[in-house]
Amino acid sequence: MRRALMMIAAIACICACEKTETPVETFETNMHKLYGEYRLSDIHWPGLPVNLNGDEHAYWDLLHEFKNKPGYYEPDYAATVGDGFIYSEDQSWAKYTAGFNVTLPYPKYDITDRKWACSEISTMKMTIRATEDTFKLSENCCWTYPGYTGSDDPFLSNIKNLSLFVKTFDENSFKIGVLCTLPHNDPNGPQSLAENYLYYTFTRK
Repeated sequence: MRRALMMIAAIACICACEKTETPVETFETNMHKLYGEYRLSDIHWPGLPVNLNGDEHAYWDLLHEFKNKPGYYEPDYAATVGDGFIYSEDQSWAKYTAGFNVTLPYPKYDITDRKWACSEISTMKMTIRATEDTFKLSENCCWTYPGYTGSDDPFLSNIKNLSLFVKTFDENSFKIGVLCTLPHNDPNGPQSLAENYLYYTFTRK
């Protein structure tokens, strides 16, 4: 009888231990929560308001402005998050990396009489890789410097960098920040150029 009671107590102890154990969170397991397909849900400019479609109204929330310009094609603007391992060329190692593969619409500008005017919407594609060393939650991280300074496109040539912004792992969304210059048309004065982050928000489908 005593032996049976001891066995029951041991089993109960094991079960209790198993119940209290919580899975260990790692950078990789957290990033896996973001794996999947996303759609573009918002474009926000926190600088001076911008008028892209020439209707005399300037905005900070620019998704509507983008949609009303030629060249905007909604099905194209999507993103996937998945494995993006980095391999050594001369050594036998591979570093885990989450690849944020995004397709972004951007304003195609022409300059006439020293003024910027958006003629249409163009598209750029890129992958931003997040490693454990470069990733920081709730702030811009994982910088990409595309080197657009030699481009003849006024918007692309004024992009300084692109970065990833993830607020939480469980929110099912992330942002791509594009540090760039956009024109502000003052109805009572000249056009001015403002520099800030243009944020693209992607939400899980």
